[in-house]
Amino acid sequence: MTTAILEARNAETAGFDVADVEYLRHGDKPLLARVFKPRGAGPFPALVECHGGAWCMSDRTTEKLRHEYMASRGIVSIALDFRSGNEDPYPASVQDINYAVRWAKLNARELKTRPDLVGLSGQSSGGHLAMLVAMRPHDPRYAAIALPAGSPVHDSTARCVIMS
Repeated sequence: MTTAILEARNAETAGFDVADVEYLRHGDKPLLARVFKPRGAGPFPALVECHGGAWCMSDRTTEKLRHEYMASRGIVSIALDFRSGNEDPYPASVQDINYAVRWAKLNARELKTRPDLVGLSGQSSGGHLAMLVAMRPHDPRYAAIALPAGSPVHDSTARCVIMS
């Protein structure tokens, strides 16, 4: 890359922070979310991102450029790890994603968003999973994992769904 391209890219992505956060644990297996959070006061819209990968591959580290771009434009991007079909059958993935949406709403202040600004996105099989979670926010099979005791009640209703 030329110096000019590197400088332009760095200028675009300098306005956000990235951190891996454990959002859920199954036994000794932590599930992480890579949070791309714009700098500034917010509140910003947020997207819980479901990676593609044929329902059995990939993780929160794929699509890094997409997440950087969104964060550089003022959108909190929450890229998820979730249980997949190779290890855990349906509805494990949608349970984890449903929980992640409710977790994002519960932690909206720390994420610089509001519960009513949380949406879902995904590409390929991740788009399918995002759609399933969004279509059934009150399905007890999908909401089977409870938030911590004493937490305010949040459902997984999404502000929007973006599928690609």
